[in-house]
Amino acid sequence: MRFRLSLLAFVAVFLVPSLFAQEDSTEKDGSAANPPGLTFMLATKSGQKVFHLGEIIEIEERYSSEVSRKYYVLAQPSKVEGGFSTKFAIFPKGPVIDRLQNTGRVSAEPILIAKCMGYGISGGAMVVCGDCDGRWRLGREPLRFPYPLNYRFTITEPGRYLFTARAGNIALSDTPSKEEKALEVTSNSIEIDVVRDEGWSSEQLRLAVAKFEAARRNYLLERWDERPESWDHPEEFVRRTEFGKEMNDAAQVIRFLDTEESLGQAIRFYDGSANLASYENPFWRAILESSHRELAVKLLADRMLKEDFLVSQDFLDVLTAMSIQQEQPETFGPGDESSQKQLSSRTREILKGYIMSLGKSLAAKDGKAREMGIKTFEHYAGQSYCTGEPLIEENLAHEILKHARDADP
Repeated sequence: MRFRLSLLAFVAVFLVPSLFAQEDSTEKDGSAANPPGLTFMLATKSGQKVFHLGEIIEIEERYSSEVSRKYYVLAQPSKVEGGFSTKFAIFPKGPVIDRLQNTGRVSAEPILIAKCMGYGISGGAMVVCGDCDGRWRLGREPLRFPYPLNYRFTITEPGRYLFTARAGNIALSDTPSKEEKALEVTSNSIEIDVVRDEGWSSEQLRLAVAKFEAARRNYLLERWDERPESWDHPEEFVRRTEFGKEMNDAAQVIRFLDTEESLGQAIRFYDGSANLASYENPFWRAILESSHRELAVKLLADRMLKEDFLVSQDFLDVLTAMSIQQEQPETFGPGDESSQKQLSSRTREILKGYIMSLGKSLAAKDGKAREMGIKTFEHYAGQSYCTGEPLIEENLAHEILKHARDADP
């Protein structure tokens, strides 16, 4: 277990440093002088220049030095004065969605409580591997940091795109000191062409679905979904990890394709779980990031009623928000409190419909799905959202819950 957590921390911090950085708003051509002998290169895997819409674009950051033992790449440049992680610039910007700024996630809660007095929303900050202070010495052989660009950016239209990057992640010593300052480096520019090919997308989806189903079948046959990794002997842990990665890799292909067909498959495979093996569930990401929101709402409203689906409070909050978003997209604009108050009653009506549908499906759900569904139903049924009346009338809610609990397990 410790090995997996360490590996994930390494990948999160060291191999994808740019995923947690802000986009650089300054257009640079990559010709700015870097420190003497130091090279910072961007490249695509195998030099690929043409990609399909929805194809995973694998990028490498490559750092090298002609001067031996002089330069070091910082794992946590923000801890050094003047330091910052990789900042990307993509041109043109119009057809590109920055997933740091727009994850696709929406919430109905601010709308439901918009008429309440004195409400507020607090947020949390992401902290990743706060004790990872590694430094890598650079030499002639490039130090490579590969990662899929799709995690950070979604390209929505075919065309030619130019990428550049800069970073303040270079130090002159392998030992931290209070006096040191990070050095800034600027990359070359790379261009790629993105093309639309529906036939290619369909074929990639077919292959990914087949790979996912085969890996999942092996995973379930070993019953790894029923027991923790700590029970595995070393050889079994390796096999579990391999099949888990195969599932995740195939699911990521489905996630990024973003067609109506791929969305349908993502929702078919999504069962409400937060995780897929040891990974954050890519199918939930596929749903949140989909450009086919109306279809997603329709399919999810049906999928959540199936016997295996885990309906959580978080899921219903997002589904309700996605539903009202189809009617009033501007509601989720910044600072639009007046629209939120106007739509509070309508949003409450939508949520109530989902809660009633959930209640009717509880008796037919499987054990874990029923248990979670009952908790979610109980939570929302008693909410008044400042109206003075519970969402579901108390006697009706009691009757629905009794029926669900009395059903055969």
